[in-house]
Order: sequence, then C-alpha cells, then structure tokens
Amino acid sequence: MPFDWLRIREFRQSVGMTQQQLGDILAVPQSTVARWETGKISPNAQHIGLMCDLGRVRSIEPDFFFPPFSRLDPVNNAFKKRRLNQ
Repeated sequence: MPFDWLRIREFRQSVGMTQQQLGDILAVPQSTVARWETGKISPNAQHIGLMCDLGRVRSIEPDFFFPPFSRLDPVNNAFKKRRLNQ
C-alpha cells in the first residue's frame, strides 16, 4: 500500500501546525516538510510512524496516509485510462 505524500499538507493543517512546528516535532528542517508536501522527497519510515502517532492523538487513523487507491500510481492510472477509452 503506497504512502500518499499528497496528504501530508492536509494532515499538518488538520492538526493545526505550521511546517516549522511539524518539522520541530519530527526533528527535520521546515524545508524538508515543504519538500515532502510537494513530493520532491519522501519521509522515511520513522517520520511516517511519528506522523501516524501524532495523528492518533488527534483521532486521525494511520490509514489516512495509505488510501486504498493511490493517485500516485501512474502505471495503474494510465492502464485504467486506456481501458476506459477502449
């Protein structure tokens, strides 16, 4: 199940934090959080785990980051589009 980096900004805003505040909790610079939110880099497993733990405190379940269908799977999305166009 792929991690959906597009949800990081939504998560951060739903817990009421700035990029700097989230970065401070995760011990990364604000610029790293910004790069996660744009998909330039991905958080590592430890950071994902910490965000999931933080989310649980705010009643956000870990599956928030792992949707059943990922918008980030261009291979399958392209395949689905081809099938729909036939």
